[in-house]
Amino acid sequence: MVANLSGGTFMKRLLIVAALVLLATPAWADTEPVEVVNYDIQVRLDPVHHTLQGTESVRWTNTTSAPTDELWWHLYLNAFASNRTTFMRELGPRYLRGGPLPEMHWGWTRITSMSLDDGTDLLPEMAFERPDDGNPDDYTVARVKLPEAVPPGGSVVLHLAFEAQLPKVIARSGWSGEFHLVGQWFPKLGVYEDAGVRGRSTPGWNCHQYHANSEFYADFGSFTVTVTVPDHWVVGASGVEQSRRQIESGTSRETQITYRADRVHDFAWTAAPAALMDVVEAEFDPGRDVPAPWLAEASGLLGLSPAELELPPVKLRLLIPHSQRFLADRTLLSARLGIAWYGLHYGPYPYPQLTIVDPPITAGEAGGMEYPTFITTGGSRWLRYPPAKWVPLVEMVTIHEFGHQYFYGLIASNEFEEAWLDEGFNSFAEASCSAAAMRDHLFPDVPWYDPWTGDRIPFLFRTIPVKVDRFAWAFRTRGDYSTASYSKTAVVLKTLQGLVGPQAFARAMRTYAERYRYRHPDGDDFISTFNESVGADYSWFFDQALRGQQFADFAVLRVRQQKVGEQKGYEWHDGAWEKIAKAEEAEPTPAASSGPPAKSGPGDKAAAGEGGHQGEKTSWKVTVDIGRRGGLEGPVDVELVWDDGTREQRTWDGRERWVEWAWNAQHRLERVIVDPKGVWAMEAHRENNYWAAKAAASEGLRRLWWVDDALALVGLTALPWS
Repeated sequence: MVANLSGGTFMKRLLIVAALVLLATPAWADTEPVEVVNYDIQVRLDPVHHTLQGTESVRWTNTTSAPTDELWWHLYLNAFASNRTTFMRELGPRYLRGGPLPEMHWGWTRITSMSLDDGTDLLPEMAFERPDDGNPDDYTVARVKLPEAVPPGGSVVLHLAFEAQLPKVIARSGWSGEFHLVGQWFPKLGVYEDAGVRGRSTPGWNCHQYHANSEFYADFGSFTVTVTVPDHWVVGASGVEQSRRQIESGTSRETQITYRADRVHDFAWTAAPAALMDVVEAEFDPGRDVPAPWLAEASGLLGLSPAELELPPVKLRLLIPHSQRFLADRTLLSARLGIAWYGLHYGPYPYPQLTIVDPPITAGEAGGMEYPTFITTGGSRWLRYPPAKWVPLVEMVTIHEFGHQYFYGLIASNEFEEAWLDEGFNSFAEASCSAAAMRDHLFPDVPWYDPWTGDRIPFLFRTIPVKVDRFAWAFRTRGDYSTASYSKTAVVLKTLQGLVGPQAFARAMRTYAERYRYRHPDGDDFISTFNESVGADYSWFFDQALRGQQFADFAVLRVRQQKVGEQKGYEWHDGAWEKIAKAEEAEPTPAASSGPPAKSGPGDKAAAGEGGHQGEKTSWKVTVDIGRRGGLEGPVDVELVWDDGTREQRTWDGRERWVEWAWNAQHRLERVIVDPKGVWAMEAHRENNYWAAKAAASEGLRRLWWVDDALALVGLTALPWS
């Protein structure tokens, strides 16, 4: 049920929550962010021309051990200034999220003044840089020379004025009609890094150009932003509203709203007429909105009591078009489930508010984006009706974008260089949350949804392996970037969960999330933390799955079963060959004997070498070949099911390309199943993991291409009899 902000009870609770957030240091906060930069921005939107006029005061503190006499700035909106920018060249004639690239309405930004606190003019010292590709038509990075170096621990204060033209919505920023999503809109400092950080040999600025595949990386700090929009417009923004007032602007009236966001590294906002967008106020109430099975499960996995896993309440503010208002309950339910799941597994959401924006259908390109405490989702009027209503689009996007509050927002890895640390980790967490919601029947409008199937589909028909750990713009195609950074990383983590066990995995991920909150970790930090937490070195796995291009594909290569007939011919006995007597000529075996025990026969486990299925009489010679069609090495379980119902489990180390197991056994094999528990989630082609005696006779049928493809699709999930 959606609560109304005007309700007195809700307001009292909200004030109490806000006071607690501001005054108390929560027990789970092992580390507080180092505040590197503070922004104080005033900006006015011209809704007719879609322009911004702004001023900005910035205080930057050098938290490294090295001085610097320059500042590097991101000017992201310049990516849309022409068709020759790096972003537009990389995008080319390709599709955006909302469809083909429409006729461009270009966007840009310009710093009109820049000075130090003492009035020193810095604008003449500004020059554009192209650190990634040298493209002379790209203006997304600028360097400003300072009159003197900022020493370690020192600070510098600058005052800027800027103007910007918003593009028609592209890459989750811009306008469509009267709707405006204002992202990456202000001159923003890069990150000054010490030597040794991310492999640097010398200190320097990490400030990449805006690429078609890349997202962002910035320092933590605080934002005070005052937004001026036409009267009767609604605004959603990062942080929490501090004040608002109406002002006169010529013959019209405007609304001026001030927001404050602390412990964040970016700020975004949206504005539209109240005639277009509804504002729905609600809340996440942990006593009501944390599913009891989830709390019990997390407590068992993490070894923490329910009290230690207690989550704070969160104010929810949803901006949604009137025509899509019917999606409000689904969106808010998904947000609550996301806050619960991520909070239980990765630590509480530390901010008092989450703002959610569902863009109009004409601004679909604005959907599916994350900023600190501010996300955009996506919807359509078609979702009111089956079968579109049964598609988990709202749930999937809302949970995913909220999840970025952790791996993008709180942990804040470098998305330019290691997108997988955010997108992939978040895709894993989103799928885990959605799978739990489906298991517990918490998506009332979704009859069936398997998120792990969706994450494995991109690998079905891929012929060229893709490497995960690569700079975002260095992938061969945007499809490769998406597959590697989202889906592959998700199923890699799912596989790792199976290899180490759910409890060890959950504790390792929680340790990583808590240790590096506000600290910008890299891939090495994650791997070392994970190995430390589980008490074993899984570098062999990470080297192959993330930093190599190997893919997993285990298979039953061949099964042969030959009936062992009666022995004929001669046998060596006491130094001479003797003819083997027929069975009816052999002496009867005494019922009991006081002599030495009989030697182990060829069907004995020891004689078989690898172990085997035992019976009183050996009558079958069974040979099973298991192999690796993919390059990734690793241990895999194999289940053998005999025709008397006996099941045998064994593990192959997977180091060689294949292994052959042979037995002399009384019974025949009925089935062979490689990876019966589905531990290797990153193995998409599971159809060759199964062998059944009844199907062997029709093996030729599987050579038909359509049967192979059908089996590949079915093989994404474990077969019913496995």
